[in-house]
Amino acid sequence: MTDQSIQAHATNVRRSLETMGAILHTLKFPGDVPDKVRVALALLRASFDDAAGLVELARLHGEEFAGACFSLLRPMNEKFKRGTWIAFCATDEQLQNFLDGGPLPGGNQMAQAIEKMPPFDQLPVFSKLYENAGEKFHDFVHGGRQIAGAYTRGDGIGAAFGAENLKGALSHSEAVIGTGAQVIIMIAGEVVPDQALRALDEFHRVFLPQQQAASQT
Repeated sequence: MTDQSIQAHATNVRRSLETMGAILHTLKFPGDVPDKVRVALALLRASFDDAAGLVELARLHGEEFAGACFSLLRPMNEKFKRGTWIAFCATDEQLQNFLDGGPLPGGNQMAQAIEKMPPFDQLPVFSKLYENAGEKFHDFVHGGRQIAGAYTRGDGIGAAFGAENLKGALSHSEAVIGTGAQVIIMIAGEVVPDQALRALDEFHRVFLPQQQAASQT
């Protein structure tokens, strides 16, 4: 796989994210939504931005900035998980504690709480995040031996990751943001249900046409 093919894949993922963004922009939340909704949406949007940054780096630079791409995976995943947990699991006390600067529950604890609820009880997305994207999150963010090793291969200093690994990071970001978009639509379903239903129909039409067709038969 060459830089050209990586950049082509990144371009396709970028189009997917842009389409998801256009669907989400049809949701018009009122200004007086509860803090729980506001904070959850903020974290989910920030996760989207991490994915967009990862994709843009790969699209413009191929493997050259692969290390920066991998370093964005953990913050993207963490914001996605935290935003979902706040939306569906956090108590008012937990939310206020977070807003006051206190800690949130651990990542595994949040994942377990989310996956007790439908539809996530059938789709263990959150407990599989680290497994699916590899074991480099902590190492890449904080400058561990794996990223140091990847930058010292060959004769010079610089990113030397396999192109397949970078393609996997791009595909992972697309999958996470696709799930995050559906989470945002679920949140909207509690606030602006008619808009949420239209957005969900459009999301299914574009990204899950077979599922939509099956539901209409």
